[in-house]
Amino acid sequence: MEYEIRPVLPAEWRRSRDLRLASLRDPVAPLAFARTYAEESVLGDDRWQQRASGVGSQQFVAVGKGVAGADGGAPVEERWVGMAVVVEERPGYFCVNAVYLVPEARGLGVADRLLAVALDWGWQRADRLHLWVHEKNPRAEAFYRRLGFGRTGRTMRSPVDVSYTEYELALDRP
Repeated sequence: MEYEIRPVLPAEWRRSRDLRLASLRDPVAPLAFARTYAEESVLGDDRWQQRASGVGSQQFVAVGKGVAGADGGAPVEERWVGMAVVVEERPGYFCVNAVYLVPEARGLGVADRLLAVALDWGWQRADRLHLWVHEKNPRAEAFYRRLGFGRTGRTMRSPVDVSYTEYELALDRP
């Protein structure tokens, strides 16, 4: 399967919503996201449309595009397999959020490509990008460290379960 990485278009808000809700059902969601399925599944269409609008943030999607089989059959329909969002949370503070890949797309290099595009977009707007990682999610922290992110020393209580800590990581423009 081939993968295209691109911005989400405003008209694609339904597909964006569906992928986000799927991410929140993933078994590691409590360690990966600051919101829950229960919170986001009740959001109105207007909120999902705003998220996909590109105002104050940009969503990126990894789209798997099937190739024709050896028998020359038709290509498999495209499938959204991953996402990442860069949000300006306050003036000059850009944060990478909602990074997710469906299980079958993990370990194929898609996450590296997805983050490269998201970070490029962020570098056009800021000299430093941030993200938060849950203390019980060493796999995610190792991935971000491999990209050059490092802990800043700032922490916060996990929004999903305040008995846990999240660490801020940051990456300066290369």
